[in-house]
Amino acid sequence: MGRRRYDDDDYYDDRYDDRRDTRRSNSSSRRSSSRGRSNSSNRGRSNSRSKSRNRTPSAYGGRKTEEEARIERITWFLMVLVFGVIYFLPDGTIPNSFIPFSGGVILLGSGLYQYSKRWRVSPTTWIAGTGLLLAAIANFTAFPNMDFYGITLITFAAVIGIGLLTNET
Repeated sequence: MGRRRYDDDDYYDDRYDDRRDTRRSNSSSRRSSSRGRSNSSNRGRSNSRSKSRNRTPSAYGGRKTEEEARIERITWFLMVLVFGVIYFLPDGTIPNSFIPFSGGVILLGSGLYQYSKRWRVSPTTWIAGTGLLLAAIANFTAFPNMDFYGITLITFAAVIGIGLLTNET
């Protein structure tokens, strides 16, 4: 039986082309499909886009894109900004429930945005955001005179500290 000849140059990878090396058998050198194969300059890489992305290490073995790290830094900045704004406002200007509510909205909003992008979101973000929203509801309904400023400050510090230690927020 004669050797089959294919005129399509993309059908074979140059390394396994049986037309160039007659010592190889036809069955081991053929590929079943040329779809999904990259060109010869990108050999050995699974995704050509991955080489252009800047990534930072994650605590769970994966790599974090610069965009993901930027969103986390923005989240931390917004948490610190809440206390910066509250510090400069006179006492009694905003209700007590605004402080934990703003923290919960920032954390859960950041978590939902990261989740929508299919990025990993730390459980700390979900737990702290939910806890702050529950504290805001409790402050608004059951304990209207209680000040949750300290609890919110400790929660923000814990989220930022755990985020720095694990490189996840």
